[in-house]
Amino acid sequence: MKRSSAPRKDHYHHGDLRNALVENALRLVAERGPEGFSLREAARAVGVSPGAAYRHFADKAALLGALSADGHARMVATMEHALAHLPEEPGSAARAIASFLAIGAAYVEFAVAHPSHFRVMFGPCKPGEDDLACLAAQGRDTYQILVDVLDGLVATEVVLPEARIGAELPVWSHVHGLASLLVDGALTLSSSERHDALRHAGHVLLRGLGCSPGDLPAARPVTVDPRQR
Repeated sequence: MKRSSAPRKDHYHHGDLRNALVENALRLVAERGPEGFSLREAARAVGVSPGAAYRHFADKAALLGALSADGHARMVATMEHALAHLPEEPGSAARAIASFLAIGAAYVEFAVAHPSHFRVMFGPCKPGEDDLACLAAQGRDTYQILVDVLDGLVATEVVLPEARIGAELPVWSHVHGLASLLVDGALTLSSSERHDALRHAGHVLLRGLGCSPGDLPAARPVTVDPRQR
């Protein structure tokens, strides 16, 4: 009697294939970099056919875009958490200054803790429309957090309105530059050195915006020569 063949496993069925592909892409980015793998490889790594992966992502750029969106959501959560746990009185000048310093520190510490996410977030592959809609539904993005914090400095009279105009770009560039140096290995700092460097960098930015040095918490400069690190 001829035995019937066993039913083939349907690789299209996966508990949460989209998220599994995104999580696996993060691992592959850590191992090989964003350019070091294909969507087919990402599919094989989670045990599904390439066709199953293409049901969720048109190409690898779309997969990296979803990973980018995931990173942005996580960074927002990190920054919001930092703001929610400040001891200073809400609405005070001290709280406005602490908020400014806190979001910069949260940005850099997220980058150091999640370098693969960070590299993809600011790479060429952008989140798709569905990913952007999910991010919008979560509330503020990182840019809006910066806008609100800068507005808080004006509202508490730490910074004059005319100094506030256009401050987003230089502030973001300053903080992002430090994060990139650390993630790319061009600069190596211990945890305590990062804390001091971030606090001092925040002071430099705030003084540039017109904040009185006497209003700022103590900070210790970190002097490094990257040629000797």
